[in-house]
Amino acid sequence: MDLKCVLDEKEPEKVIDPPNQHDDKNIRVHKKPVQLRDIENRSSNRRKVKTEHESDEQIKDMLTKEKEEVYKQNWNKLDLGMKINRLKIHLDELEIKYSLNSEQKEKLRILLMGACNSGNLNKISEIAYDKEQCKVISIKNLTLNEETNEFKLEIVESKKTKVSSSKSRSNIDRFLKKR
Repeated sequence: MDLKCVLDEKEPEKVIDPPNQHDDKNIRVHKKPVQLRDIENRSSNRRKVKTEHESDEQIKDMLTKEKEEVYKQNWNKLDLGMKINRLKIHLDELEIKYSLNSEQKEKLRILLMGACNSGNLNKISEIAYDKEQCKVISIKNLTLNEETNEFKLEIVESKKTKVSSSKSRSNIDRFLKKR
């Protein structure tokens, strides 16, 4: 008997006996095992697929809606590409606000992208981001030197203090401490 007949739910091919044997006892018909039927019923391939197809217009509407909603998250929930996108928009706003020339804008771009790529602009406390308008309002540690008209990003490194845990002392340590 072929297993492909069992899996495809086809009727098994009947075995034809050699001419010298004509008993009906030699023809075997097998049912599919219960476990196999259960597995097929649970499998995702056997589930009925919706026959409704959405039109191209509906799909385009869904995609544009998704594009609009993708930036409406907290700053720390955005992925790196989205953060860089929002920083570039903020960079253009800073260029207009401070009337930067192309050289100054390029230096600021390198500064911001480097800080973002190194993970220094990941926290909500470092950047004021409005998720309703989907734009960076301000970068808290970004300062402008008015004499040279250059920006500087002051990165505050927080030192991690090592918390010492109380270790259990051995009997010898206890004995020595008492004396």
